Amino acid sequence: MDLMEKVNCVFSESNSQLQAIVNGFSGMLIYVNKKLEVIWSSRGGVFLAADGKGANCCDLLRINTEHCVGCSVAKTIVDASVEVGVSAGLLRGEGGEDEDVIFEITSSPVQEKGHVVGAMLLVNNITERFHLEKRLRQTQKMEAIGTLAGGVAHDFNNVLTPILGYSEIIRLRMEQEGLLDSAMDGYLGEILSAAGRAQKLVEQILTFSCSAEQKISLQYGQPVIKEVSRLMRTMLPATIKINLDLDEDCGRISIDPVHLQQIIVNLCTNSGHAMEGRHGTLTISLVSEERDEGGEEWLEIIVADTGCGIEDVLLERIFEPYFTTREKEQGTGMGLAVVHGLVHSYGGRLRVESEIGCGTSFHVSFPVSEKAVLVEQVVSLSELQCGSADILLVDDDEQVVDVSAALLERLGYRVLPLTSARKALVLFLQDPSRFDLLITDLTMPDLTGVELCGEVRKVRPDLPVVLCTGYSEKISEAALGKVGINHCCLKPVSFKELARVVATVLAKGEFLL
Repeated sequence: MDLMEKVNCVFSESNSQLQAIVNGFSGMLIYVNKKLEVIWSSRGGVFLAADGKGANCCDLLRINTEHCVGCSVAKTIVDASVEVGVSAGLLRGEGGEDEDVIFEITSSPVQEKGHVVGAMLLVNNITERFHLEKRLRQTQKMEAIGTLAGGVAHDFNNVLTPILGYSEIIRLRMEQEGLLDSAMDGYLGEILSAAGRAQKLVEQILTFSCSAEQKISLQYGQPVIKEVSRLMRTMLPATIKINLDLDEDCGRISIDPVHLQQIIVNLCTNSGHAMEGRHGTLTISLVSEERDEGGEEWLEIIVADTGCGIEDVLLERIFEPYFTTREKEQGTGMGLAVVHGLVHSYGGRLRVESEIGCGTSFHVSFPVSEKAVLVEQVVSLSELQCGSADILLVDDDEQVVDVSAALLERLGYRVLPLTSARKALVLFLQDPSRFDLLITDLTMPDLTGVELCGEVRKVRPDLPVVLCTGYSEKISEAALGKVGINHCCLKPVSFKELARVVATVLAKGEFLL
């Protein structure tokens, strides 16, 4: 074999090895010279010609030249080092359309006789991975916000407890002594109403920030919509008017109340965005209708706005995950996708009507599970259930202990209020038969409510226990029942609720969880 044949053989083997490498790489390979001009490139094992004389890697990948500042490929040429960079560019899809993609570019120096003559670029499309990591960071952020919200809710509920409690005591005493005129009743009513709204707001914060165990139950639409409207009033600018049109003769639907709130809030939030920077009206309607041939009744929730409207070409995409017409920093594009998923998971129906310049309306329908009219019960404070039992009351917040003890004493109970769980346990062990009921906070520094319950139950397994908490601890009902908790109340506990729970637990000794 002469010299030329040997050279051709080596060259052929080198080409075969290079082709094998190229065939085994699903991304792009780009070879550039020292001027970053593309010598050759391949995509999915197919060699491609450069896009004209002098075309560089940015031209080939259609990367915004702003990303060339601090270019990792240029650093490879200068430092003869392996570098990894991430850039946004365009890639021609299988359908022939350009797609926005995120490239991960690993560049390695190519040397001849000890000198760098170019660089080999391994280009991977990491768009999916990039978005997955972004979603993970968003999830972690929401978890952190949820933890923070839970802590704030705990403290805020402790603040609300004496406000609600003492207002109810004043009202009860004035009512019993005949001093409660219409004016004073109105003033106290406003205090209780404001505190009640604050309580609902805290509940909504906990609802949307914690990963509580989902519970499907029969729900009326009216109270949920009213709660959402109050929440949206704090979120939307004053230029947007909120109207409610609720049919009071609607039955109940089987749904997790958290999911029902989430559906309505997401739709209202989307409508609010459509009316940004302008005067507008958000209308939430609730109607009952027969939609099936068999006469099955459906409940329909309509969220309508007077915003900019949605173009027909976009209507087919608005329920796609991460699709949004807003700036990337202003939204994730998941709100309507979540609505779509939740509605269909409960066997519901979802449709949208829109007209450019006039507004959009979303129609959400669920089958009615029970036909019943919502009737709000009003109970006079003088009609509350009273008793005469001995109660051990424990909470590390002094104001909460004081007002709770005052409420219970107004009902006729004998109360030993303490702010130390450890001290409460010591006093209890001195005379275990003295008490008929233990009411304890859950989160306390020296001994938690669950731990206190466990210690007490070792001596008095028959002692009823009511747990009160201002936090969204992830303790299931099964776990609470296992340690002997008869009932769990979320602070602030109203006078009526406290009277009902204490009387029922003492009378029946049953678990109300």
